Amino acid sequence: MGYSNYWKQKKSFSNPEWKEIKDEYDYIKEVCNSIIDDQTKDDDEIVFNGKGDEMCETFVLLKNARTVADYEGQDISFNFCKTRQFQYDIAVWHLLTFIKQYGIEISRDR
Repeated sequence: MGYSNYWKQKKSFSNPEWKEIKDEYDYIKEVCNSIIDDQTKDDDEIVFNGKGDEMCETFVLLKNARTVADYEGQDISFNFCKTRQFQYDIAVWHLLTFIKQYGIEISRDR
């Protein structure tokens, strides 16, 4: 199955916005500890996947919006994470609905 979540990040998050997002992610990690594997390595990113057999694509949210395209005509604001509706999908969707308040467009295959 190809169930995915989508978001468009057209701008970078401000420092206060990013702090709130990171605080919310800390809450998600606490509540979803048994279903997500935190792979964050840098203060300017949030990276996680499902655990064990419930891994699919890694969710990556960056503080700074992309500014360079990989190919001509690419929508550099477009991001997605395929979760196949595994349990960690709830953590992905929770974080996306949280960042929506900062002007991020979100959608999913539903």
